[in-house]
Amino acid sequence: MTLIPHQPLLHIITVISLLFITSLSYAKQQVNIYAYHLKPPYLIDVEEEEGLYFDLTGLLNQFQTTVVFKLEYMPRKRLNRDIEQNTLDGLIIGVSPVWFRDRQQTKFAWSLPFMNDRDEFVSHVKTPFEFENPISLYSKTIGGVRGYYYFQVAPVITLEKATLVETGTELQLLEMVVKQRLDVAVISRATADYLVSQQPHWKNDIYYSKQPHESYMRAIVAEKKMQPVIDNINKLLIDHEFQQALQKLLKKYHITEQDLGIAP
Repeated sequence: MTLIPHQPLLHIITVISLLFITSLSYAKQQVNIYAYHLKPPYLIDVEEEEGLYFDLTGLLNQFQTTVVFKLEYMPRKRLNRDIEQNTLDGLIIGVSPVWFRDRQQTKFAWSLPFMNDRDEFVSHVKTPFEFENPISLYSKTIGGVRGYYYFQVAPVITLEKATLVETGTELQLLEMVVKQRLDVAVISRATADYLVSQQPHWKNDIYYSKQPHESYMRAIVAEKKMQPVIDNINKLLIDHEFQQALQKLLKKYHITEQDLGIAP
């Protein structure tokens, strides 16, 4: 014997099915954001999703309803491979056009910058180092993170005019500077400020050269096919309320013009 559902029940099932189909059709698009700077304050704990880039991704989701952004860590080498093979399926956060050989911003889709940053020459206050030109690095023991390229330092090392000591992290570099085991190290200012905030007693031990290794702005980049997504991000970056929330977030991580040593 075939059971025929009661008519009101059929109606309810039909309505629920239509609502489910409709909700799927209006489901938000998910867009991956990749970060390769595995250091504080940008990425503090990937497993716990702690750090500036996680919080900034949260802001992007909070202030728009078009897409859902999801931040993931990915090494730079893998991102380079995806770019070369034209398989990059998301955005890359916290980068400069110079690092992607796109000074004119014609090869990729670029967002407006969301923060200033700089790589500093850091030394001990008892033996302060001032960078004037590559020659000022001669005979120095210079610290850097393994795998990073420091364009001001590399030629000096190639000429064997200085010694490069490589470590795994900026924290190790700063510790070596504090213990006077390096003449100078190259560390991003935002990272140094964050690390000093965790070890306040280091503040009086370190000295920043008046001339940094490099000053730059951090932005978000994607392949040209994702220009509409970048355009939506740019609308947020010029929105007054978003800007206020962004500045509050940066301040939380000790990133202000004053903290970066940038004159107003």
